[in-house]
Amino acid sequence: MKLERTHDMDLVASIMRHPAIWPHVHDDGAEDWQPVDHDGIFWMLVTRDNGEVGGVFMVHATNSYCYEMHTCLLPETWGDQAARAAQLLAGWVFRETPSQKLVTNVPIYNRPARRFAIAGGMQQEGINRASFMRNGVMIDQIMLGITKQEWITCQQQSQS
Repeated sequence: MKLERTHDMDLVASIMRHPAIWPHVHDDGAEDWQPVDHDGIFWMLVTRDNGEVGGVFMVHATNSYCYEMHTCLLPETWGDQAARAAQLLAGWVFRETPSQKLVTNVPIYNRPARRFAIAGGMQQEGINRASFMRNGVMIDQIMLGITKQEWITCQQQSQS
């Protein structure tokens, strides 16, 4: 599996608009949304071992030492490969950026995404109340995160 930055916004849009992904990642009003290629946004393309595209992560800084991630992995990548891709991304973030903390926000209805984040070592840290509009209703998002040191400890434990 490979992880690399992409500037191909057509490819990013096609991944995000996949019918198994789009309903879970967009809020009301985003029907015409298009990804933006910007120096401050890292679109990290996942390529599976067979050479096929596996999905994309979006990463951006929320401040000098905290980075936020968004996950859009194609169904063919779900399961063990998704866990591997998430670990590759966390490793990239903690090695290649000044990040000391990696966070994500998951709409409360998206239980699989929350379980995925927790399985990757993130901890639930709070609730961002009424912060995501879905079908005309403001819903909560669960805030999850992992520190660089926590990630390092998880890596060391998995190698033991």
